[in-house]
Amino acid sequence: MADHRFSLSLVGLLMVAMAFLKGAIAADYEVGDGYGWDVPPSNSSEYYPSWANRYEFKVGDSAVFNWTGNHTAAQVRNQADYDNCNTNATEMTLYPIICTVGTHCEQGQKVAFDVIAADESSAPRATLFSLSMFLSAVAIIIQAVSIAETIVYAER
Repeated sequence: MADHRFSLSLVGLLMVAMAFLKGAIAADYEVGDGYGWDVPPSNSSEYYPSWANRYEFKVGDSAVFNWTGNHTAAQVRNQADYDNCNTNATEMTLYPIICTVGTHCEQGQKVAFDVIAADESSAPRATLFSLSMFLSAVAIIIQAVSIAETIVYAER
């Protein structure tokens, strides 16, 4: 019976740990999903913006650009450089991405990520949640150690 309680305590500890880690996991997005990063079908300038609008990107998420052939994925300085496919204005400052090969950008191979910053008003709640999860885990560990000590004492 004591072994059963010890096992339940460990299961409880694992559940608490999983709940705590759930919010810490970032998402990976494959740009264009199965189509990948290529000149869009029918040179549609709305293909990648439409793809990006289906998701809510957050700080910590990753965009994966998969392609075959001759393509690039370069960040540009501002919205105007993105809109005009300015292939000479690439640097790591904003989140619009274009292909700088030939006329690929003009053919619609560009995407802009609308990344949501961490909400400052939710930070204290996240801290309180983390603290309560930590304290719950400590309580479960203390209970598990107590049960283990009881088992050892009972065996003597």
